[in-house]
Amino acid sequence: MDAIRNVLEIIRDRLNQSLQNLDPRPDEWVALTNLVQHDGKTNERADNKVVMSVYNIVNETIVSTYTAAQPGPGGFAMMPPPLYVDLYLTFMANFGGGVYAEGLAAISRVVSFFQRNPWLTHENAPDLDPTVDKITLEFASLTPADVNYVMGMMGARYLPSVFYKLRLIPFSGQAMQARTYPARGIDSTGSPMEGRTS
Repeated sequence: MDAIRNVLEIIRDRLNQSLQNLDPRPDEWVALTNLVQHDGKTNERADNKVVMSVYNIVNETIVSTYTAAQPGPGGFAMMPPPLYVDLYLTFMANFGGGVYAEGLAAISRVVSFFQRNPWLTHENAPDLDPTVDKITLEFASLTPADVNYVMGMMGARYLPSVFYKLRLIPFSGQAMQARTYPARGIDSTGSPMEGRTS
């Protein structure tokens, strides 16, 4: 399964359900999309919605990526270590004109939602990708200069926004890199046999 898409769609759906419970409306509150299309035109799907977008993907370096050998027939399989990535998300209130205040209320509800639900596991999100154990969302405080840079990168002017760091989406390959064999005792010369890797 596509872990990034899976995790983001679960967050969008749960957040949208929370906002709908507080203030029902015929269409969705939250859209997982771009603010502006690649040709520079306005994305109509984003009008009067909280726009959820990814603005950076980075390697998580704090978590150990050491993987012990996996037992297999006649020895141990050496697997490539997993790669963990973090996503930087923004939630932008794309409400203009007479509904600007409605957008501010929506952003407030987004913050409240993540304060109550700072992580995803298989217990509170049964549809979570089986490769993912736990996802955490941490509030990210950006300086005005950083916010200006992110908005410019997305082709937009400033919108009321909140930013989160989504941590620990794992990527692990199943291809075996090598096979390690356990020690077999004493060889014909009387020397101990060491494990070997092929």
